[in-house]
Amino acid sequence: MTDQASSGTLPDIRIPEAPEGLRRRRVGLVTALKFFGPGAIIASLTIGSGESILASREGAVFGYTVLWAVLLGVLAKGALVYASNRHITLTGEHPMMRFARVMPGPRGWFPLLLLVICLLSFPGWASGVAVALGDYLETLGAGDGLVYALGVLAFATLLSWIGGYPVLEKVQVAIAGLMVVLVLVAVFVARPDWLAALRGLLPGPIAYQPFVAAGYPDIAATSVWVELAVFMGGLGGGMYDYIGYGGLLREKRWGMLGHRDIDAIGRRLAALPARERLPLSADGADVANARAWSRAPLFDMLAAFVALGVIAAAFMINGAAILGAQGQVPEGNNVLTHQGQFLALVAPVFEYFYIVAIVMVLFGTVYAVWEVYSWTAYESLSAVSERIRARGQRAVRPYVYAWTGIGAVAMVLTGADFVALITPASVLGGVIACGIYGAGLLYVDRVNVPGPYRMSAALRMLVAFGSVFLTVCGTIALLAAFGVIA
Repeated sequence: MTDQASSGTLPDIRIPEAPEGLRRRRVGLVTALKFFGPGAIIASLTIGSGESILASREGAVFGYTVLWAVLLGVLAKGALVYASNRHITLTGEHPMMRFARVMPGPRGWFPLLLLVICLLSFPGWASGVAVALGDYLETLGAGDGLVYALGVLAFATLLSWIGGYPVLEKVQVAIAGLMVVLVLVAVFVARPDWLAALRGLLPGPIAYQPFVAAGYPDIAATSVWVELAVFMGGLGGGMYDYIGYGGLLREKRWGMLGHRDIDAIGRRLAALPARERLPLSADGADVANARAWSRAPLFDMLAAFVALGVIAAAFMINGAAILGAQGQVPEGNNVLTHQGQFLALVAPVFEYFYIVAIVMVLFGTVYAVWEVYSWTAYESLSAVSERIRARGQRAVRPYVYAWTGIGAVAMVLTGADFVALITPASVLGGVIACGIYGAGLLYVDRVNVPGPYRMSAALRMLVAFGSVFLTVCGTIALLAAFGVIA
């Protein structure tokens, strides 16, 4: 990995040289966008559900008063994702590997806890999005929604397994991009109450709009905290995505992941005593190089989460200004129909474009989850099993596909609607697990990471805020769901 020191001891590990574009004091937009990679996958996973469905729904039932949830949610999850991906970029080791060794208690309990939460979440999201798409196709008069949901699951699984989606994926990205642009234009055409929207950026009392109690009694009977936590879980994804997100960075070969001896480095780090500092070079040039590399996951995260924040805010504002004003809520078996009005407001013809766009976006979501979930399971299990680590992600792939597929089919057959299917996964995996993971990142950074490579004070504060915020929100929602609090 590096030359042996004269004393016979292993020298500190040096990170490969960063590209010239990252080493410059000022980085242009074009250079920054070159590093928008894995974040694009995560963004595409959530646009069809977390933004187009849940953000519109929250805008309809709460008005502008919960726009702060978009702002705080993006800050909390963005900081978490950056801190995690920064760690793997600079050390070559996924945080789950470090969690397995350094967290107090039985070896490996922390990543296994997160894995259990993720495994329980996989079928919920896969089935929920498939049901939403199936129900939408049924409202168009295309046939039975249940049959469509099962067909979407089967076709997406097959395409993901054989890797037969690249051309369609490019078309989907272009169509989804145009849909997002039109939704943003619709925000201004709808002439929302901008003063109310600005006030909504500040947290305040949360209450359903007056029409909800009369028109949607099932929603009115749901705690506002549960309703909001489901949205927070869907906003930008959850730990079921983020653990795999870190794994996807291996294919980018950023930072230490691109070291020619990365396998040997991994074995060396795995053999370290639990509380020993990672042997990263403290040489000034190497530290500067690491700081340059830390920009790669930063740019990727910023592009993804700024886009997600803007999109979620646009859907929420349109939900308040258009749907809420008409007493309409995406709910039950009809979570996608009303949003077509957003595009029709720009021009009537775009309501037909919405049909194509939302079908492709949701199908793309169901298609993408299989590989991301496989990486999530691999990174979690490889942290506690040397055998799985040696065999690679392909070793767990069939089991993840089977678990997710069988579980999703079983959940679809229950006849539950989109919100009911995703609620447990969203609250547990999309909110509480994120808070737990953030706490783990802070602990590892303090115990194992050498001073020059640690998070900045600002990043530590954001991760700490996000960890507390998400854990508290998720816990309140759970207590409310079980009737412990109102």
